[in-house]
Amino acid sequence: MDEVELLDIDCLEESIYRYRRVKVLSVGGRAPALDSLLEWKRSSPEDYRGIATGLKMMCISRSIPKTKRFVNCRGYPGLIEIKAPRKNARLFCFIHNPGSPSEELVICTGSYWKKDGEKNSAKTRQNASMEEASRLRTIYLESRKED
Repeated sequence: MDEVELLDIDCLEESIYRYRRVKVLSVGGRAPALDSLLEWKRSSPEDYRGIATGLKMMCISRSIPKTKRFVNCRGYPGLIEIKAPRKNARLFCFIHNPGSPSEELVICTGSYWKKDGEKNSAKTRQNASMEEASRLRTIYLESRKED
């Protein structure tokens, strides 16, 4: 089985971690969500700020805020899509509680860039991205059972 680990996101300030911590899932040395965050920070700062704000909202609130920024992924239980408002970046994550409530984690698994390609294929590409993010979530949860 591939090595499964949780990585820190160095580009988020430590002060946001009130109720949850944000981690990025790496499976077999690949961390697609982290790759996307770093790319967005470099090439699309507005999208990056929108996603970073969404992550911050998840960390400083006791419950996940009810806003259009957060969408439960239909057909993929437990998977949440964070949207950069009026932008193209989408980040997929889930909440995991490995122990006490103070240990609750937001684990980022994948991403999607809305604007790429033709409009007709956008839904297909988004569904494929959600499916991959969900698959990585399953790998992580299965790896926790082995501990």
